[in-house]
Amino acid sequence: MGVSRRTLALQTGAVAAAVALSVTACGSSGSSNKSGSGTGSTSGGDKNTVNSASVKQGGKVTWTIEKTVQDWNPLTSNGNTFDYAQVTNGIFPNVYVPQPDYSLKLNADLMDGDPQVTNATADQPQKIVYKIQQNAKWSDGTPLNADDFIYLWQAQNGSNPSVDAASTTGYSQVESVVGSDNGKTVTVTFKKGQPFSDWKSLFTSLLPAHIAKQHGDVAASFTWLDANPPTVSAGPFIIAPGGVSADKSLIKTIRNAQYYGKAANLDEVDFRAITDSAQEPTALANSEVDGIYPQPQLDLVNRVKNIAGVDYHINQGLVFEHIDLNMRNSAFGGPADADQKAPAKVALRQAMFTAFDRQGLVNRTIKQFDDQAKVLNNRMLMPGQPGYQDNVTSSYPEAGDINKAKQLLTSAGYTGVGSALVDPSGKPVPAFSMRYTVGNQLRQDTSNLFAQTMKQLGITVNVTSTDALGKTLTQSDAQHQWDIIVFAWVATPFPNSANQPIYTTAKQGTPMSNYGYYSNADVDKWLADAATNADEKVRESDLNQADAQVTKDAYTLPLYQKPTMIAYKNTLGNVRDNATQIGPTYNIQEWGFKS
Repeated sequence: MGVSRRTLALQTGAVAAAVALSVTACGSSGSSNKSGSGTGSTSGGDKNTVNSASVKQGGKVTWTIEKTVQDWNPLTSNGNTFDYAQVTNGIFPNVYVPQPDYSLKLNADLMDGDPQVTNATADQPQKIVYKIQQNAKWSDGTPLNADDFIYLWQAQNGSNPSVDAASTTGYSQVESVVGSDNGKTVTVTFKKGQPFSDWKSLFTSLLPAHIAKQHGDVAASFTWLDANPPTVSAGPFIIAPGGVSADKSLIKTIRNAQYYGKAANLDEVDFRAITDSAQEPTALANSEVDGIYPQPQLDLVNRVKNIAGVDYHINQGLVFEHIDLNMRNSAFGGPADADQKAPAKVALRQAMFTAFDRQGLVNRTIKQFDDQAKVLNNRMLMPGQPGYQDNVTSSYPEAGDINKAKQLLTSAGYTGVGSALVDPSGKPVPAFSMRYTVGNQLRQDTSNLFAQTMKQLGITVNVTSTDALGKTLTQSDAQHQWDIIVFAWVATPFPNSANQPIYTTAKQGTPMSNYGYYSNADVDKWLADAATNADEKVRESDLNQADAQVTKDAYTLPLYQKPTMIAYKNTLGNVRDNATQIGPTYNIQEWGFKS
């Protein structure tokens, strides 16, 4: 999973400036660490060492994911999902691995020392030299080398519109990637005048270039890798032969015997999809699974508390829920920038967001089990991060304002306000489809509350679930369409670059992560500068100006920063939460049964 881009939270998205945040910088990151059976006590501690233990060799763990894996390339728009990342963290290596405290750790199994960085000057471009461990290889014996770095750059540099990349950020600024020393040295040269402040986010989820080469050009092979389970690995685990069940509800991974780094402790980690989160505590109590990572909600938390022999932790993470509008819908906007700026369409979008009671939503849902829960008022930065400020409530009150929303519509020339809304041209405002991920009670509740609020404006919203969020967001076919959607982003340690693919103007058919096709030239400019500017304060200003403009344009409405919850058998050691986009399997090779 690429650490520079935000990741879709199917079960469930940016942190420091040019460097990672320390744990003390994230003021909202409290945690509750307890044992099952109603015992245990709240405690703090180092997020990176929670549940550290000496463990035995061998054994099998079954870990829960909340969606079946539909796509196998974590770098595509469809494959850029949290659940799949939990599987591939042990298969496709990263140069840097985000830690639970949001710092970054060099993958010393893969890299022979820290990359050498030459900063850009007026005359010289930024340059980075990577040294790959001589023994690093894929499980079929093929050396892991510069070819794999070059393939990732070619697939994600944005030069080929046929490549469905989730993000091109950073890679599009690279002029060349060159291998030397039998491919074990990689020299990355950026375009002159286009340095990349978040360079540590590059070259994550390294894919096997030698396998890709067997399946056509870059675009064709990138698609092939998305459609087929990986048969090779450069990580501590590999998908077992025949290890994917026919319905994709079970993925069996086994220790990679050819791994060049420190061997995994466990023999096997299986990933079982449980699409109804309400069933996860039951599966854990019945020992059908050994660990779960659900979206916490009151009933689920209370049930987990009473499972004997289970430890659980609730943390303030970097996941945030939001509601997005599909700007390709002609009622909201259209394909052209001018369509989205039409005053009547802006007024409709603003009225919808103005009316919604976000504080009431928080009070009814996550505040029931997390007294730290608050309404979120920034999309680009999370509370506790440098530069965070409220860019939302001056436009959209936390408690909502139905009367103000109605005034916006009336002033823009709408009629039928409160009964059956008609636009200024005399055309009835159509019913909208709002989607949420199946089995996610929090999102179902959010969608129903939003629909009820819209009814007060004379707007019909039909709520339906989807079992394939990636395909729905990209609207890959007639069954996966949306006008309004609620989901979450899982943050990365790179706000300066992670926001760019989400809000930068997208080309038709290649949205990257801008699934609603939002377009604003000023936002494009600010986010481009945030990814290159050497001044941290300027980058923070860029992000906040962009965020304020997205608020004004009413494309997406932030709801709340969501707590994370992890629960696992207390016989397991070294299993812990990682609230970044990489998730708890970031250290899967260290997992094991306590000695």
